[in-house]
Amino acid sequence: MTGGEREMAQEPKTIHVDQASELARVLAEADDQPVRLTTGNLSYRVTREDEGQVQAGDSAAINAAIDRLAGSWSSDDADAAIAYIYRAREEGSRPATRP
Repeated sequence: MTGGEREMAQEPKTIHVDQASELARVLAEADDQPVRLTTGNLSYRVTREDEGQVQAGDSAAINAAIDRLAGSWSSDDADAAIAYIYRAREEGSRPATRP
């Protein structure tokens, strides 16, 4: 794959949906939770993309996001995360087929 093909592969195809359509109504539900679209035996997970989403390689935006989020976790959040990790280790979080 050439450099140009890699760049194109990272950018998703945009399809405009009529705001009055049934699909637009269903997509509005993705504001609160992911929506799963299925066709035949294929399934697609759709989530809303935020306008302010940081793009890979945009170091200024990444640094701004880090500055904005730094210190946002309370000690309770960290304690819950640590407890979750220890519980997953005890219960075994890997699939049985993985060595």
